Amino acid sequence: MDLHDELHITQEWATPIGKMHIFLPEITRQVLINLLTKQTQVTTEDTYNESSTNALNNTVYNLFDYTKKETTTLEISALKEFEKIASKIIRTYINKAWNLGEDEVINVRAFGNVQKPFTKRTAPHFHHGWDGVFVHYLTIGEEFNYPGFSEENSAAIPSDYSGDLLLLDPRPAIRMPYNNKAKVIKPEAGLTLVHPAYLWHETQTHTKSGIRAAIVINFNIENRNYDILPTPLI
Repeated sequence: MDLHDELHITQEWATPIGKMHIFLPEITRQVLINLLTKQTQVTTEDTYNESSTNALNNTVYNLFDYTKKETTTLEISALKEFEKIASKIIRTYINKAWNLGEDEVINVRAFGNVQKPFTKRTAPHFHHGWDGVFVHYLTIGEEFNYPGFSEENSAAIPSDYSGDLLLLDPRPAIRMPYNNKAKVIKPEAGLTLVHPAYLWHETQTHTKSGIRAAIVINFNIENRNYDILPTPLI
């Protein structure tokens, strides 16, 4: 598969949005979904607890940091398989969208976004301090229930807008028509998106039964011309 052909990039408000579908082996997908359900919801204000003996209980974590969490051999194998796929897609994106070399040094943080029916949606935000964002939908509901769910709290009222991703025009011009200011993307299992980190985005409430689970990767491109120049601020 030639990723340069498979990864489609559209220009939304002069912002390059990469989109494609990847279909993981079913065992890999289910292992990753199960792993994400062990994590807690992530917010940018939380901090990593270095003193914890079980990093899975921390609210901030990096799925690709294999030294800081207690995972099984099967989970690590699934994560590494996914990391290789994500790396190829991100490198293809920065080449097609930003005309950068695919051999650039890229630093990442990967984490999960798991939503139960009618729980807190992803509020409008952007990924401060990062160059780009990668998201892959593992499941969008009506598929899996996990420990902690009961028939009562997993029941839901499916709707046409469940879990929709809204990408918001980053330009401040208020005179632009509203219908040109937001792009709605309906999540599907296997859908994979890449976009600049400055892009504001949010989701509609997840209303389907079961969980909605995605892996998100924040990435920075190491700039060899300038990254070595900064000094600590006094």
